Amino acid sequence: MKKLIYIPLVLAALTACKKPVSDLQETATLEVEKKNMGVLGVRTATWCGPCGQSLNGTQDLFEQNKHLVVGMAFKDAFNESQSVWGNNLFDKVGEMFDLGNSVPTSFQNFNHNTVAEHINPNNIVVLSGNYEIDFSGNDMNIRTTTKFFTDYEGEIYLAPFIIVDDIVGAQNSHPDTPNTVHKRYVADVAFPANKDIDSKFEWGYMISTGAVKDGHTLNFNFKSTKKPHWENNKISIGMIYFRKVDGQFVFLNAFTK
Repeated sequence: MKKLIYIPLVLAALTACKKPVSDLQETATLEVEKKNMGVLGVRTATWCGPCGQSLNGTQDLFEQNKHLVVGMAFKDAFNESQSVWGNNLFDKVGEMFDLGNSVPTSFQNFNHNTVAEHINPNNIVVLSGNYEIDFSGNDMNIRTTTKFFTDYEGEIYLAPFIIVDDIVGAQNSHPDTPNTVHKRYVADVAFPANKDIDSKFEWGYMISTGAVKDGHTLNFNFKSTKKPHWENNKISIGMIYFRKVDGQFVFLNAFTK
């Protein structure tokens, strides 16, 4: 496995007057709702016949549950990604979370628990997030806030996925091909605004380690580039949080809007 990019963050949250030290660019605090959201994901391919036959049903499921989950479609052979990360995300998600090689393959919370379990009102909300996107031409500046809703200790990673709706392209065995409309396509992962793209990216950025107190907030700035034909109002961010346990990434929470 490639070496992860570690973005050091020293959390000195034992007293309210102390602030974390990070080499990520900080931003203004956004309002964060205390809420658990799940992930409803699918790995598909444009050349896959069964994927085309099930596409409408999957996209309907995304829409019906959009207030409960981050819908994420990882597609192979789909020429819409912006960076080396986007080109490899279909393979990376399968390898990292043992999702298998067959397509289509659906999963919930990267196979760590079910959406129903995670969004149960009795389940603890460890942390959640919020974001704002500022567009300047094809450049995207993404301001994020992460807020803790309980005391917590451990390594936490944030993967800010770029998700695009209504991309038109070919899809084998779909009646609308070559003008099939694709929704919730995972095109890329944003990267820290004060850093360059690094091909060593594995699966998220470390945003905290050690002990964090209930109410603590972390504000970071990310950036990405969109393709000119992507409509600004069809672009969203899937903020996916993982904790690291014995070297493995385990789903913690998610947010989108």
